[in-house]
Amino acid sequence: YRLFALHDRLTFKVSGKAITEGLIRGLFETGRRLDRLLDNRSLVRYMFLLLGATLAIGLAGFWGGPVRGGEALTTADAGTLLGGLLLAAGALATAAKHRNRFVAILMLGLVGLMTSLLFARFSAPDLALTQLLIEIVTVILILLAMYFLPEATPPETSVAQRGRDAVLGILAGVGVAALTFAMLTRSADSISAFHLAESKPGGGGTHVVNVILVDFRGFDTLGEVTVLGIAAVGILVLLRDLVIKGPDRDWLGRPWAYDRYPTVLAVIAKPLLPIALLVSAFLFLRGHNEPGGGFIAALVAGVALILQYIAEGTRTTQARFRHDPVTFIGSGILLAVLTGLASWFFGYPFLTSTYTYVTLPVVGKFELASAMLFDLGVFLGVVGTVLLILTGLGGLTLREEKA
Repeated sequence: YRLFALHDRLTFKVSGKAITEGLIRGLFETGRRLDRLLDNRSLVRYMFLLLGATLAIGLAGFWGGPVRGGEALTTADAGTLLGGLLLAAGALATAAKHRNRFVAILMLGLVGLMTSLLFARFSAPDLALTQLLIEIVTVILILLAMYFLPEATPPETSVAQRGRDAVLGILAGVGVAALTFAMLTRSADSISAFHLAESKPGGGGTHVVNVILVDFRGFDTLGEVTVLGIAAVGILVLLRDLVIKGPDRDWLGRPWAYDRYPTVLAVIAKPLLPIALLVSAFLFLRGHNEPGGGFIAALVAGVALILQYIAEGTRTTQARFRHDPVTFIGSGILLAVLTGLASWFFGYPFLTSTYTYVTLPVVGKFELASAMLFDLGVFLGVVGTVLLILTGLGGLTLREEKA
C-alpha cells in the first residue's frame, strides 16, 4: 500500500505499458533511420556496399603476408589460354554492352560456355555438363522474358558514378584473382580422400560427385531444392494476373512475323522430344556411377520442353502437357523428404541411404540404391520449376492477346 501511495503522489506516473510502448516506438524509429541511411532502393548502392565490405575483409586477410604459396603452377596450354581470353572478352563485352540487353545476354552466354569448357579441361565433366545445360536454359528463358522489356536501357548514372563503379569492379576482379591464385598455390588438407574412399562402401556408387550430393551432403541438396521450389512459387505469385503488352516491332524496327511458329521447327521438335526424354532417363539412371544424375537429367528434359514451347507455342504445348508445375515441385520436395524420413524407421540418421543388388531375367544383376528416390525428387523439382517459368511467361502472352 505504501508503494501504491508513493506512486499516486508522483507527478510523473510510471507505467509499465508506457515504458514498453516507448521502447517499441524507439525501436521502430531507429529502424526507420537505419533504413533511410542504407536503403534508397538502389541496386547500385547495395552492390557498392557488398563489394566494398568484401574487399575490405579480403584485404585484411592478405595484409602482411605473401599472396603466392609454395606450390608449382600448372603450365598453361594454348587451348586453355584461348578459352580464358574468350571468357574475359565475353565478360568485358557484357559490361560494355549492358544497355543493349540482347547483346549482353549473348555475351553472358559466351561466359557460361567458356566456363563449362574450362571445367571440362580440368577434369570436371559433371560441372561442365551442368554449366552448359544451365546456360542453355537460362539464356532462353531470359530471352523470352526480354520480349516484354525494352531492347535497351537509358543511361542512369553520371560519368563520375560510372568511373567509381569501374574502379570498384577492377578492384573486385583483382581481389578474386589474388584469392584464386593464393588458393591454387597453397597446399591444403582436403576431405576428398574420405569421399573417394567411402563413396562405394558408404553410398553404393562409384561416381563420387553424385554420391556426395545425394548422400554425404544430401541435407544441403534438400535445402537447395526447397529454395528452388520457394523461388518458383514466388515467380508464380508475381506473374499471376499480370498483363504486360509486348512490343509490336523488333529491335531493328521490323514488325513481328505473322508465322510465329515456323512449320520446319515444329516438325523437327516433335521427334526430338522423346529422344531428349530418353537421354534424360539415361543420364538419370547412370548418375550414381557415371556423370549424370537427377539435376542434369532434369535440365535435359527442361531444354526439350522449352523447345516444344518455342516450336508450337504456349497454348498448343499446354494442351499436351496438362500437369500442374506446382504439383511437380511439391511432389519432388515431398519425395526427397520422405526418402530421408524412411531411414529413421531403421534407426539411421536422416537421409542415410542404402543399396542392394537385384537380378532380373533379361537385365541381369544391377545395383538399386535408395538415393535414386531422392534424386527423383530433385528431378521433379527442377523440371517443375522450368515448366512453371515457361507457363508463366506464356501466360503473359495469352493474357496480352485477350487484353
